[in-house]
Amino acid sequence: MSVTLISSFCILLFLIPLLFSSQGIAASPEQQSVAQVRHTLKYSISGSGAFYPYFTNDPHHPGILPDLVERILTQASLQGENIVLPAKRTNRYLAAGKIDFDLISPAWLNSTQRTDPRFVFSQPILPIREFIVTQTPTEPLTNLSGQMVGTVRGYYYHDDDVFTRVDFESERALLKALSKGRVELAIIGDLPARYWSEQDKIDLHFNQLHSQGLLHIRLRAEHGHLLPQLNQAILTLQKTGQIARIETYYLEHTFAGENASE
Repeated sequence: MSVTLISSFCILLFLIPLLFSSQGIAASPEQQSVAQVRHTLKYSISGSGAFYPYFTNDPHHPGILPDLVERILTQASLQGENIVLPAKRTNRYLAAGKIDFDLISPAWLNSTQRTDPRFVFSQPILPIREFIVTQTPTEPLTNLSGQMVGTVRGYYYHDDDVFTRVDFESERALLKALSKGRVELAIIGDLPARYWSEQDKIDLHFNQLHSQGLLHIRLRAEHGHLLPQLNQAILTLQKTGQIARIETYYLEHTFAGENASE
C-alpha cells in the first residue's frame, strides 16, 4: 500500500466521526421548531384572583388574560404553564426567575420599573384603565398627595410614593371596604369595579382616571430571543380579530344583565 493511500485512508477515518456527529450536522427548520415548542414558559396572570373579567377562576371560561395568553403562545409555537399566584408573590417569582413573564401595563409602573434591565416588553395587546373611585359623587381629584387610598396588595401604582396605601387582598375586598367607610378613596380597574359593584350591590362613583395604558407581556430579558415570535403572534391575532373577539366575549357575558337593563 502506498504512503499516499495510507494517508488518505487515515484522513477518512478521522472525518467519519465528524460527519455523523450531531454537532457536525446543522439542525433542520423542523428540528429547530420542535426545540422551540419544547421550551415551556412559566407565567402568572391571575392578579388578585378576583380580577374579573380578566381572570375568573372558572376552568371553562378562565377570563380574558388566560385565553389571550394561551392563544398567543399557540400562535408563537411556544408552550406555557400558568402558575396561579397572589399578585405580591407573582412579582417576587418574576424577579427571582421562578416564572418567565406576566402581563402588565407600563402605565402602572414608575420610571425606574419601566426601564428595569431585567425585563423586556412585548408589543401592546389590549387597552386597560383604572380609576380613582369614591362611594358617592365628589369633585374630581387631580392629586392624591398625602391621601390614604385603598389599593390591592401586590399591585403596582405609578404614584404610590405620594399617597399612603391601604392594601386589601382583592378588588372585591377593596370595594367592600369602600362601602363600609374603611377608606374614602380607592384605585381600581374599571371592569373589575363594574363587576363587583354589580355582584355585591355596592354604589360607587368613577371620580377620576388614574392610569390609561396597554397591556404587554413583561418577559425576563434572558428570554428576549423569543420576543420576535411573541410580537408576531400578537400582531397576527390582532389583524385577524381574535384578540377583539376574546375581549368582546367576556364583556358580553360578564355584563349581560347590566347591558340588558340599559
